[in-house]
Amino acid sequence: MPATATARRPQALAREPDLDAAMLPITIRRQDGQEVHTERSAARHRDIHLGMLHRHTRGYVELAAGKRSAKGKLRIYTRQHPNHFLPGGLTDASWRAPLLELAAEHHDRGDEVFLGMAPRIARRAGKEEVHWTRCLWMDIDLPGHQQQVDDLLARFPAHLEIESAGGASEAPEHRHRHLVWLLDRAVPARTVTDRHGREYLNAREVRQPQGPKGRFKLVGYRDLQTGRVITNARTVEWIERWNMRLIHRLGYTLRDGERVTIADKLCQERARVLRLAGTINGKTGRYARIVRIDLSLAPYSPQALVGGLPDPPRSQPVRKRDLRARKYDAYRLIPTTVYFPLLTGEDLPHLGKIRCPSPTHEDREASCSVSEYVWFCHACQAGGTIYDLASLMKGGPTRDALVASKEWFRTASEHVRETCTHALPSADGSR
Repeated sequence: MPATATARRPQALAREPDLDAAMLPITIRRQDGQEVHTERSAARHRDIHLGMLHRHTRGYVELAAGKRSAKGKLRIYTRQHPNHFLPGGLTDASWRAPLLELAAEHHDRGDEVFLGMAPRIARRAGKEEVHWTRCLWMDIDLPGHQQQVDDLLARFPAHLEIESAGGASEAPEHRHRHLVWLLDRAVPARTVTDRHGREYLNAREVRQPQGPKGRFKLVGYRDLQTGRVITNARTVEWIERWNMRLIHRLGYTLRDGERVTIADKLCQERARVLRLAGTINGKTGRYARIVRIDLSLAPYSPQALVGGLPDPPRSQPVRKRDLRARKYDAYRLIPTTVYFPLLTGEDLPHLGKIRCPSPTHEDREASCSVSEYVWFCHACQAGGTIYDLASLMKGGPTRDALVASKEWFRTASEHVRETCTHALPSADGSR
């Protein structure tokens, strides 16, 4: 298939033997500095893309797949599937084959295929599973800013330039593209510094449930080595910060009368997945491809790439995340499946609602919902956390009335400690 041709709908391409024979143009700057304009198959574009990003990965590579609705809305449906997180280059010598096979499988189904930019430490998609990166990136999806892109690349040449095939046309000024800069070492996603100046790498967020509606608030960070929860912390999210410096350096434009970045700010996030080269963009029916790869360019040190770039100015004052007033409480992290039977003497059913535990509520039909940490009765409005249930079992109030009563909250806390101390999360190092 010619590189400039528009592919047929992905559903019509399934199981065709010559699917990956599509030849896509690519510019390769070899190690001797010579540039070669040639073509490579779609399958080879995938192989190159994977190798450049993840040959140094010690951990898991996310390969995500999505389907587009009749209205054109894309839904990525694999992010909760552990089998879509496969070992990277430093974990398995034959690491590329399973990833390429999985990509081809989804491609043949007519799915759209995406690649995690940073490795995961576990087979999950959340940002807390991203601890390191060896690249920075940006997604440019606003047309008509070729000069700004050229200026950025003149100062900071990219190792990979990928056309995501999402533009309205194939003209250079309308192409959507991804730029990737490789780093000479793995850099951490987060540093947390406590009030004594001790620094912790990639400490995980600790969020506690608040209220009956399943809301959570950040109360600290858990050091993965000691289990200690740091509640008076200063944090830096390095991947997002450095990606945002590059986005800020590229510049801004006006869109619908508002000043916006030329590159997509949402794509700065560490757990981001971007389109895999050599696969079809379902919106346009065109192949994403590697436009240019530079094999002569050495990886950057983070200082050389972004150390001299300023952080973008804040358009509005941002409230600092001050955790000194946040009280970490391990009892709130005991799941309902554990504390509910301990406090009420009744086991929770596997599915469905339960009868309200309130002694004053004659619940003829089960009307109480239970989630991971909180519970709520839809009939009498009782509900909350472990302390609300303890108060209720002692004949006291729940929710706002419990918070307003120091005496009842003290009674509930004592009951929780007496009943549930042995059920504290084992990872907690603060007790």
